[in-house]
Amino acid sequence: MDKKKLTEQEAASLFILYLTKEAQDAWPTIKKSLEDTFKEKFIVAEEDMVASYDLALAAIAQDLQAHKNLFPKEQVERIEKWVYKCLGNLEDWGEYSVDEVKKYSNAFQKFLNNIEQYGNPINVIPVRLLYKWLGKNIDNLEVKIKGKKTGFFDPIIVDMVTDILVRQFVGTWKRVIVTDDVELVEGDIPFDEDLSGLNDYVPESEENKPDGTIRYYDQNGNLKEKWLPPEQIRELLKKGGAKRVYKVLIKGPWEGVKEDYWELSEESIEKFIDEKDHAYAMAYYKKGELNYLFVVKRLWEKEEQLGEIVMNQDLSEEQRFKLINDLAEKE
Repeated sequence: MDKKKLTEQEAASLFILYLTKEAQDAWPTIKKSLEDTFKEKFIVAEEDMVASYDLALAAIAQDLQAHKNLFPKEQVERIEKWVYKCLGNLEDWGEYSVDEVKKYSNAFQKFLNNIEQYGNPINVIPVRLLYKWLGKNIDNLEVKIKGKKTGFFDPIIVDMVTDILVRQFVGTWKRVIVTDDVELVEGDIPFDEDLSGLNDYVPESEENKPDGTIRYYDQNGNLKEKWLPPEQIRELLKKGGAKRVYKVLIKGPWEGVKEDYWELSEESIEKFIDEKDHAYAMAYYKKGELNYLFVVKRLWEKEEQLGEIVMNQDLSEEQRFKLINDLAEKE
């Protein structure tokens, strides 16, 4: 039986969503267990929503260490980039999430690379999580000898939190994300999108422009407008085999609409140019490269239906065109 293909980007997103939900569900029980054991010594400084999210970030950082033994080095590096990118895109929590997971991971690697000096790194993430949970109340759990602080925390709570993280959250990649019937593959969408050739669409004013009005982008990407006599434009087009360019409005795997000016073939002009001399295209990634598909305006405006077809990376070119034609015939 063919395995289900899962892109690295999809896997990173599922990984974050799964651990966030697991931490949220587990937090009330974890909190009660620690409060029952340590009484007034365990006083959470943050509200439950923040505490459960800190638990999720610690679990994410911990399992990012474990997944390094599951995949080739190049794939591990790409997955980590996607995890950080997905975390960074979280509304309101993005910067905090990335910063925290990196701090957990860096602390773990520091101990791992200096085991002889620091010892087993297994407790590094749990101890830092305790700091996040308790804030200044962490002092309640510091071991004291004859009333003097030792700089060490009660080993019982450290062992409890370590056990919680290991028992409940380690192994997410193999248990949930990349199971035996799933193949992890590099997706078509590149990690670093290069949209430098496209500009954000600027709706044109409804006022009538005189013949010979042209719009263009300067070297800084600013939209400019100038007027040339129509006869001068015709002369310029004749010189050196110059061709007319048309505004193309483009939707793709991004927010909003992009625009660019392209030379078009006679066939494309006949099929796709509308009354405003605009063409319409859908963009999609294939092996990291942007591809463009011209469509008539009425289909382009069916963003949700058309987008599902164009952005589906599992479709072949033939399947994609057939589904688009089927959609057009329903008009």
